[in-house]
Amino acid sequence: MSIDKLVPILFLILLFTSCATDDAEVVIENLSYDVFFENQLSYSEGEKIPKQYQLFTNREDWLAFIPTIERVNPDRAENLRNIEFDFANNNLIIVIGQFFNSCCTKISISRIYKRNDNLIVEFEESEPGMLAALSQTYLLLKTPKT
Repeated sequence: MSIDKLVPILFLILLFTSCATDDAEVVIENLSYDVFFENQLSYSEGEKIPKQYQLFTNREDWLAFIPTIERVNPDRAENLRNIEFDFANNNLIIVIGQFFNSCCTKISISRIYKRNDNLIVEFEESEPGMLAALSQTYLLLKTPKT
């Protein structure tokens, strides 16, 4: 076989080998979870919290997040500030749905996993009902610490 034919073949082998190595480095770990609390943020003003999820591994970080809730619903924030939660053995995840001008939606968790140490929460939210009220559904989830 001539060198002109051998070089492209070697190039393709190296290219496919390097791609396979990158894929092999992706580590996905499914996480078990329990719904700890579910409710609605009822609004008296138009300031909104973006649709999101966040992981909290300790009480200090959780309490630092509470002012986000307090801006839109001080009573709910006070309740969340005082939740009984075992941060020594569990992590807390808050999932906040989309803001709607009507109430109420339901959040369904499809899957929670870590991908290369990044937490990913896959979830869907139902359409809101007909009741005219500014609201946003949220869930608190607990996952065991690993």
